[in-house]
Amino acid sequence: MPAPNPAVVPPRARHPWVWAVLYFPYGLTFGFPAIALGYLAGRAGVATSAVAGMVGMAFLAAGWKFVWAPLGDYTLSRKRWYLLAVAAVSAGFVALTALPLSSRTVPLAGFLVLVSGVAATFLAFATEGLMVHNTPAAQRGRAAGWFQSGNQFGQTAGGGVGLWLIHHSPSPWMAGIGLTAIIGACALALRGLEEPPRPLAGASFGARIADVGRELGGVLRSRAGRVGLLLAILPIGTAAAQFLFGALGPEWHASADTVSFVLGAGGGLAIVTGCFAGGRLADRIAKTRAYAVACALMILACVALAVSPRTEAGYAAATLFYIFANGMGAASFTALVLAIIGDSAAATKINLFFALNTLFSLGMLRVDGWAHDAWATNGMLYTEAGAGVLALVVFAALAPALRGTAGVAATRPAERAAGAV
Repeated sequence: MPAPNPAVVPPRARHPWVWAVLYFPYGLTFGFPAIALGYLAGRAGVATSAVAGMVGMAFLAAGWKFVWAPLGDYTLSRKRWYLLAVAAVSAGFVALTALPLSSRTVPLAGFLVLVSGVAATFLAFATEGLMVHNTPAAQRGRAAGWFQSGNQFGQTAGGGVGLWLIHHSPSPWMAGIGLTAIIGACALALRGLEEPPRPLAGASFGARIADVGRELGGVLRSRAGRVGLLLAILPIGTAAAQFLFGALGPEWHASADTVSFVLGAGGGLAIVTGCFAGGRLADRIAKTRAYAVACALMILACVALAVSPRTEAGYAAATLFYIFANGMGAASFTALVLAIIGDSAAATKINLFFALNTLFSLGMLRVDGWAHDAWATNGMLYTEAGAGVLALVVFAALAPALRGTAGVAATRPAERAAGAV
């Protein structure tokens, strides 16, 4: 292992709760449209397909954010980007809550969701860059768990909070003010964090683009990077079936209240617990092994749901187990990516992995839908489980054959061993 460079003084490690707080608003930009606006649109008689299109605008921004991720690394400071993003997302929430939802206004609502989602990506870039710079490599699994817990909690419980505010505010737009206060308070967690150096400050646009290419090329040339990209594109750990669990409730004779709890507050608690477990596991064993364990649990959860009794209790227990395993998968995959990318151009490299994982997860969702139409619910669950088993076999066969450099260059080489994948 290379000797530590005495000229490089790592920043003081921060408790990883700050990453959950800073990343919570990003999850909220998914949870608020999906839960709060989706409920209000449905009550207003808006077609489900139109609601899906509106909610999908948030995922459209997330799926392509790797394209503009270099802006978060090479232009303004991370803290400045975070504050600008909070202001833009806040304005979007106020506009969305002030807009009366109807079939006529849904296109405008979708546009506002898209704009808020794009703004939120810069909040994500800022959090990622700050986390990588302020977290020693040996603690990145734990940091990944907290990071993803904030995201997942925002998508579940955060969306429920938005709906509660709308119902209990004198005017709908005041709910937007309430959400603004919440995400503004999250920005207080920036205090005390060390700002990472901005690469190539003052350099030309061409020089920065060339540096992006070098950074990504370093990932692609390394064996660790190729292993991570293989895991990102394999249909494993996608948890795609959970997006259909709301529609499956009646098959288990689950009431609306039970489904609401399981996919809302209960699911939020389960996925946050899974994130913590996955992050801790990734700090104790090799990151690829931790992710494989989480994916194996998700395969087992698919089977458990398929064989569970068709009762409310069976639905709740098996679904919460599946959601818990999903949290483990999200955190352990994040820990794997953090171990691969080194310290420079963090947002650019992280979002390459995240984007590929998102796009291939959407592909698995299509497969699940096709399998459900062809073979009903159990056929869908066994198809997802079978795809996971096949993906693990492919990974076990291909990973040893991948070649590349010994590792990904890091600005703090003394920490490289602690982040082994």
